[in-house]
Formats: sequence, structure tokens, C-alpha cells
Amino acid sequence: MNLTVVTTQVLLPILLLIWLAFFPARGILSYVLQTLSLGLILLGLGLASLWAMPPFWVPYVYGFVFIVLFVWHVSKGHVSTAVFWSASQFNTMLIVLAMGLGLAGGYLSLLALEGRRLPPIDVVDIAPPFSSGKYLIAHGGSTELINAHLHTLDASVARFRHWKGQSRAMDIFKISPSGFHVDGWRPTDPARYVSFGTPVLAPCTGVIVKVVNGLPDMQVPQMDRANMAGNYVAINCMDFYVIMAHLRNRSIHVRHGDAVKTGDLIGEIGNSGNSSEPHLHIHAQRGLPQDAPFADEPLWLTINGEFPVRNDRLAVEPE
Repeated sequence: MNLTVVTTQVLLPILLLIWLAFFPARGILSYVLQTLSLGLILLGLGLASLWAMPPFWVPYVYGFVFIVLFVWHVSKGHVSTAVFWSASQFNTMLIVLAMGLGLAGGYLSLLALEGRRLPPIDVVDIAPPFSSGKYLIAHGGSTELINAHLHTLDASVARFRHWKGQSRAMDIFKISPSGFHVDGWRPTDPARYVSFGTPVLAPCTGVIVKVVNGLPDMQVPQMDRANMAGNYVAINCMDFYVIMAHLRNRSIHVRHGDAVKTGDLIGEIGNSGNSSEPHLHIHAQRGLPQDAPFADEPLWLTINGEFPVRNDRLAVEPE
């Protein structure tokens, strides 16, 4: 975890909950503003942040503690309905600050919820690109807040034009049954990440039309910006192309021209290319230009009819 994650996803929520537990406002309006602001902050962080480390279940713990504290204060009569405002000068200052953060949290929540809406155009459906296990969507959705890939749709930036096709991609981690995706505290060895070496399967029936293999898996957090996609495979699924990137060095089992069926083994998740840690990048695009393979029209992806977005979990059952 970097400093930003520790601050926003660990220290800030814990300090806010401690504040609510031990320093609740006593007047009805001051308490409502305190709890409403705190709730919006927690909601915004829960919906907008990537919960990989800390794991996805942590914001649910925060929410549970928040509800317990609210019920406790109300049931024990800690808040007086006869008093409009009762809070110390310092607590009043904190409530005003929390109100500002709460407005920001509410705005982030709206953007994150909007990102769960699948635009009704250019959608293709695929099968899960994995064998059995549990997986976490790291980047996915229809707003930039929860899907960083979308920024390459900005045609005014010349260098983005070669990467337009990946603009509606998903990044996916494999996670353990308890929700963790890494063994240890930000290890540099990619093999200590749960995703590394996970089999990647063909998500559609088609023909292999491009294979890049032999690039090294990077140590975390080093990235190979000269080979952004790293090792990858492109499949012609007849009406569209699917590209799966950042595969493990020398793990790709298919060659150009091979016919594949849904569920066939393609390779393994690695950490090649511009990858901050092991994960699978997958996207669909309309064509596959020879001179710029990632430059064609991007398509929205659904998996088995569902539109996974950031922090959604995929549970793939064994056949």
C-alpha cells in the first residue's frame, strides 16, 4: 500500500469512526450533519477507491461499524432532540470540515454509481477468461473515476490515438478465498501475487491473429513503457477482436493462425509490459489495424451478460 492508500482507505475512515464513537455532537442538527457527512465520506471512498489492499470487504466493515455507532447513540439517548445544536467549538469546526468532505464523497458516489451503467451501444459479450477461482475487477466501468482506461478516448492527445482500442478495457486480479491478492507487503517478486501464473482461457471462439511473447516479467513496481502491452494475444472473434495483455513470459500456448474455442488455454497472467503488478488486461475492439493494433474502435465488454465494474467480484466455478 502506498501513502495515499494508507491515508484515504485506512487512517481517514478509522479516525472518522473514532470521532463519531467518542465525540458525537449532542444536538439533533449537529449530530445529523456529523453522521450524514461521515456516511457520505465512507460511501464515496467505498465506491470510488480500488479495494485490493486493503481487500474488498474492508469498506463493508467500516459501514457496519458506522451503523452500529449510529444505532448505539440513538438508542442510548446520546443525542437530544430538544437541542438544535450542541457541539464544542472544536467539534463544530470538524463538522464543517466533514461537511465539505461529505459533499466530495457524495459527488464521488454519484460518479461511481453512474459508472455502473452500461452504455447501450457497441457491446459484446464474452465468457470468463479464466478457470475456476475468485477474481476482482480493478479497473472497469463507464466513467473515468472507476476505469482509468477511458482517458485514452481523448482524441486531442496525439499519443492516445494509438491506444484508443483499449479505452473500454478491464483490469482483473485473482484473489484468495479471503479476498487478498498478494502475499506480503508490496513485494517486488511478481510470483508472490495471487494472479501470477493463473491460466488465461479463450473468452470466445475464433482465430489467433497476433501473438507477442518473450518479454520479461517486470519486478513490482517497475514497468516496461517501451512495450506497453507486454506479452499479449489478439483473437479474431469474427465480429470483433479481443486482446489479452500483460501475459507471463513464454507462457503463451497458441500461435498465429490457430483456431481456438471458448475455454481453450491461451497462456498465464504475468507482469510484462506497462503493468504495475500482475493482472490481466482484457478489451475488445472492432478491428485490428496492422500498423497500430490498439487503435481501432473500442467496444464495451460484458462477461456472461454482466457488466463488471471496479470492486465487483467474479466467481468462476469449476466445470
